[in-house]
Amino acid sequence: MADVGFADLVDIYRHTRFDGNGGGTLTIATPGIAATLRAIEADQSLYDLTQVSLVEPVDPVVGSQVAINVAAPNLKLGILADTFEKLFLAPGAAFVEPVSYFVIDGGHASGDAPAPPVLLAYRAMLAVIALLKEAASYVIELQRELVFIGAESVVVPIKFREADLTPSLTGAAGRLGTLFADPLHTQEKAELLAAAVIELAGGQRIDRRFQFIVSNLEQVCDEVEKGYRLFVSSFSYSKIRKEIETARLDYINKIHKTIVDIQGQLLGIPVATIVVVSQLKLSKGCGVEFWTNCAVLLGTWIFVILLWLAVRNQWYTLSMLAGEITGQRARLDDDYAAVSDDFVDVFDDLDARIEWHRKVLVGVSGLALAGAVLATVAFLMLTKTGSASCLVGG
Repeated sequence: MADVGFADLVDIYRHTRFDGNGGGTLTIATPGIAATLRAIEADQSLYDLTQVSLVEPVDPVVGSQVAINVAAPNLKLGILADTFEKLFLAPGAAFVEPVSYFVIDGGHASGDAPAPPVLLAYRAMLAVIALLKEAASYVIELQRELVFIGAESVVVPIKFREADLTPSLTGAAGRLGTLFADPLHTQEKAELLAAAVIELAGGQRIDRRFQFIVSNLEQVCDEVEKGYRLFVSSFSYSKIRKEIETARLDYINKIHKTIVDIQGQLLGIPVATIVVVSQLKLSKGCGVEFWTNCAVLLGTWIFVILLWLAVRNQWYTLSMLAGEITGQRARLDDDYAAVSDDFVDVFDDLDARIEWHRKVLVGVSGLALAGAVLATVAFLMLTKTGSASCLVGG
């Protein structure tokens, strides 16, 4: 069976003058259209899939016009709709824009640019429906229904006409989307949206509820915004202080842990750098003293390198904690601006602790490096001239 896709059908649709009665006159403008027609005429299964056929059995020739019968193709190929309104009634189109479609009125296919205003408004409508789905108690997709359960149960069938897709819908949908753009308190916002829908649409005829919601979407936004402001302003100050104090103790433990984790290495600094100097002996040749001194010095520098790696890792940990604390401070300023000043000292204290620990790490690194340099100087002083040739076999 020849491979005929929806793009091939779109090519046919674009060159057809539809008569409104399931047929039309096709201008065979390209060899591709001619080849598609031949393939369909030769294969019954392709006809069943595409629902395109010649009225009279003729050989399709480029440049000629032929009468064809056209019906809706198999849904797995795509959707052929007379108008956008009929497209919106297609299975699943109440929740997501169909992937492949062609609208006869206007000759618009999926993927065409620019999109007409009605399609832009439809996409805005889908964004609103997606938010309503999140707020609904449950969704019956096959019946295109949203069910909201509160003080009463309200069923909202998703029914709308092309006339409902006005340019103002795009702005109202954007406003509602902005309310939910911040992931903070998403569940509470969804509950507020559900309550607004129940209050607004509960008294309407069931078949008019969705259209009423859409036409009053600005009012829905007002109710959600008002409810959210009330929710934010009704927080418990003591609860916030408790949460901040808990976070403070957690961060203090994490900050202090950056030193505790490398405590063993820190205790080894005197042994590995300064004390080892006492193990160095005067070396006059390539004897045991020389090789012992080399081993001691090498061990010192290996320790310093390993310590530097540990310090660098802890430095990165402190940087990560500093970023988290800054984010916590910003969220507090955004969500609870009225009391955020009361907790400035908490964040300042955490910032100061991080800065102090960074200085400790710098000091530790400097001390270890100084000890290694001291050991190196002692090694050079105790190694007589010419002993270094032992390393190269001289």
